[in-house]
Amino acid sequence: MPKDMLKSLVRRRCLAAVTTLGLIQALFTTTPGHAQDTKADNSPRPDLVVDYSRPGQFVTLADGRHINLRCVGAGKTTVVLDAGGGTFSLTWRLVQSDIARFTRVCSYDRAGYGFSDVNTRPSTGTNIVDDLHQTLAAAGIHPPLLLVGHSAGGQYATLYAETHPEDVAGLVLIDPGFATWSHDNVTMAWSAHPDLLAKARADQATHTALMQTCVPRLRSGMYKTGDLGECDCMDTTYMPELADYVHHYCRSPKQFEGMIAEEAELLGKTGDWPSQTEQEMTAAARSFGAMPVTILAHGRAISFADNDDLNARMDIVWRGGLVGLAAQSDRGKVVVVRNSGHSIQLEQPDAVIATIHEMLQMISVPSDAGQK
Repeated sequence: MPKDMLKSLVRRRCLAAVTTLGLIQALFTTTPGHAQDTKADNSPRPDLVVDYSRPGQFVTLADGRHINLRCVGAGKTTVVLDAGGGTFSLTWRLVQSDIARFTRVCSYDRAGYGFSDVNTRPSTGTNIVDDLHQTLAAAGIHPPLLLVGHSAGGQYATLYAETHPEDVAGLVLIDPGFATWSHDNVTMAWSAHPDLLAKARADQATHTALMQTCVPRLRSGMYKTGDLGECDCMDTTYMPELADYVHHYCRSPKQFEGMIAEEAELLGKTGDWPSQTEQEMTAAARSFGAMPVTILAHGRAISFADNDDLNARMDIVWRGGLVGLAAQSDRGKVVVVRNSGHSIQLEQPDAVIATIHEMLQMISVPSDAGQK
């Protein structure tokens, strides 16, 4: 199918999903609050414990930069974990060791985050995918891959699968973004509230300016001790025992440089939507055929804005977008995880572990329909 026809089809499926109850029911299922435990042995495995406060394996890219990679476990299929925007491999601390009980699993820090070097080129989706592709090749990690991405990491995982379809056996996307998120929100949600759209653009510009001021402050040693104030870079709600480590991590100006570079390409410069990364994703859109795709979606209400009507409209856009993303696969589905907000890997880690375990079983028994 020609690419233009494919993108048109995917978009029509996405928009139709907003109003067609049958398609939503066909692709959406719901998990209980806690997924069934897939671990036969819950005893500690010291060999599978990951220490996120220290670097794992430094992998050298073609331009000399180093990417931090952490791999544990063994198995034919390698699970690759891609963190959401503004965070790093620490976000997988409640799931990686348990996944390693049944296969090899790797987490990594994107350029500018964690222990990885800063990017020397724009942090576009295409460049981020290329970094990961180089990292895996240089580390000797070969297909098949099962890519798992949270939030923005879900966008990068999708783009990776579209760019390197021969390497990817399946996708698990955790509350992911998608290529038309900004466009659909502007045309179908924000269009009813142009005043709030203008405010959102202004707020984003203010947020970017604030992060830019944090870089020289941190370099000057202004926050060597005490509260980081406006320059606190990560929420520790689900990891209170690591608050001291996270605050130490946030005192590095590199983290803010990484976030600024990534957000400029992912969110658009001062609200210039669609962003560069979204444009790249739209251009790369393709059918996944028989490759399975499972999307885990938050079950607890999330507030996108301080307006009930806008929140309702954005939720419709978001759910329709997830259905459209799942529809790119003949074996795609959206699973709503009850009692979970956006960070499902932290709030309901067993649901993530169980989904990955199920996906590995699906990969081992390929569908008879339309192989790649």
